[in-house]
Amino acid sequence: MRQSARLIGSSCLCHTLTAGAKTNSTCCSTPEVEPASLLIEDKRLSIDLSLAASLQPVGGAANIIDKEKSLDIIVVHYRKGKYAALSGLCTHAFRPLNYVHTRGLLQCNNYGHSLFDLKGQVVKGPAPTALKSYETALKKGKLEIILQ
Repeated sequence: MRQSARLIGSSCLCHTLTAGAKTNSTCCSTPEVEPASLLIEDKRLSIDLSLAASLQPVGGAANIIDKEKSLDIIVVHYRKGKYAALSGLCTHAFRPLNYVHTRGLLQCNNYGHSLFDLKGQVVKGPAPTALKSYETALKKGKLEIILQ
């Protein structure tokens, strides 16, 4: 198995290792937030949680990617009524991050798998710096994320 991982390089074998597992987010795949649930404004995002199936269960996570606005954020529903919003790219190789619910961590998809906690702090390198985190607020069934 180690030799296979070396041959593949930056590819991740997580899907192979967790085949058949039913999760919304794996170490290789966090879905994009449902487009109908998202409103992007100048300095904030608003997610209608009744329309965001990926964020409804505790342990759910979703990516918000808007290349035109240079947005790449991962949102995690980590405890009832509690959400974290962080940069969706690793600070080492700028590869996508995914939420691993079973570990409560964000994991880079690049070979070496940097790990981050939900405050954005590096748990395991090679990532050199913490992730940018965003302030969140829950208001009338909507999750607001301040983009500053």
